[in-house]
Amino acid sequence: MSFDNQKKNFSNNNPIDFIEEYVLNDGIEKVRDSSDEIVIFSKGVWKNYDINFKWDSKQKIIEVSTYFEMSKKNRINKSIYSLISDVNKKANVGFFNYCTEHNSIFFSYKISIKGQDFISVEQIKNIINIVINECDRFFPVFFVFFYKKQDPIHALDIALLDTVGEA
Repeated sequence: MSFDNQKKNFSNNNPIDFIEEYVLNDGIEKVRDSSDEIVIFSKGVWKNYDINFKWDSKQKIIEVSTYFEMSKKNRINKSIYSLISDVNKKANVGFFNYCTEHNSIFFSYKISIKGQDFISVEQIKNIINIVINECDRFFPVFFVFFYKKQDPIHALDIALLDTVGEA
């Protein structure tokens, strides 16, 4: 049986161990500084993401998060919070937030695995794909807001254009 088809039982262990095993088998770069946390490095369409997996053993939740720094040094107005609220309404899963201290947009996604004794490779791949897809989907919105025009409506309209018809 190949690693790709296995379900990993973690009733006495930590699912971060199996996420690490998957990324090692798939050749994905990673850093693991503690038993309950791992950071993997994955390439998106717009940028590379440092995806952090953190295990909460008491609540049986895996928290997945990433961020992208916006290096623009201009003062960001309070309309960033309106933009984030509008983006979060359109996000399929998870949520975005802005950290003024680090001038960064954060994405967070939590998965409850309470009552489960295993995690599959398919679940791990899906979690990684969800994070990358959501960040790639909304990165242009934040880019337009930070670098082009600090108007939330304008940023959403330009970056999330829906095309109609065929090219």
